[in-house]
Amino acid sequence: MFELQLKEPTFLYNSIGIISDFIQEATFEISKDGIEMKAMDPANITMVILKLLPSAFSKYEVKKAEQITLNIDNLKQALRRAKVTDTLTLTLESNKLKMVFEGKSTKSFLIPLLEDSKKKKEIPSLEFTSKIEIEADEFEDYINDAAIVGDAVTIEARPDSLIFSAGETSSKVNIKLEKDEDALIDIDSKEPSKSIYAVDYLKKMARSNKIAGTVKLQFSKDYPIRLDYKALDKEQLSFILAPRIENK
Repeated sequence: MFELQLKEPTFLYNSIGIISDFIQEATFEISKDGIEMKAMDPANITMVILKLLPSAFSKYEVKKAEQITLNIDNLKQALRRAKVTDTLTLTLESNKLKMVFEGKSTKSFLIPLLEDSKKKKEIPSLEFTSKIEIEADEFEDYINDAAIVGDAVTIEARPDSLIFSAGETSSKVNIKLEKDEDALIDIDSKEPSKSIYAVDYLKKMARSNKIAGTVKLQFSKDYPIRLDYKALDKEQLSFILAPRIENK
């Protein structure tokens, strides 16, 4: 059993809203160390990883570890009803997640728990040659720029620069960040890395700039990319996206 209380339910709504673009249902592991969720999208192209820290909650009481599986859209729709000034309390009641919003009035929602698929999702062990941190707002801009001219974006890391490019011969975009530019916070590229990714997936992920001011990109040549958005003392929302292999 558990009792969790949030004085900022909108921060949870932002995370669940982004996750809902990828998955329909997910299992949340609730323990004394926090809440963790790992899920694959139906196409098995991307993994979504959410970690909520106990310090994000004004009250965090977990008597024993629990696993609850929920329909993500149902959860999002209930969270949408929260006002900025509301306090959200989460408990279990009769095999349902009980959500109580307290503000100028008290509202209660009950969301039925689903049967766990029992298919455990493990975070893949990946070795990256390039690790970069950039401003999250800028990253969203670059992906939106790429979306104007194509459905895929090439991301290339060199020892002192990061390059985004997209498009064909007629319409193209090229964005280059040098090591000393403000948007490029940190770059560690052991060797030149270049890989292609689907723009529509990255556009959805880039909306996570609501959660954190920076994003960490990790990738290698023709390799999955991992994006990490970390809100200090609150949460980390991460994505692992498979590369798009072009026919040569």
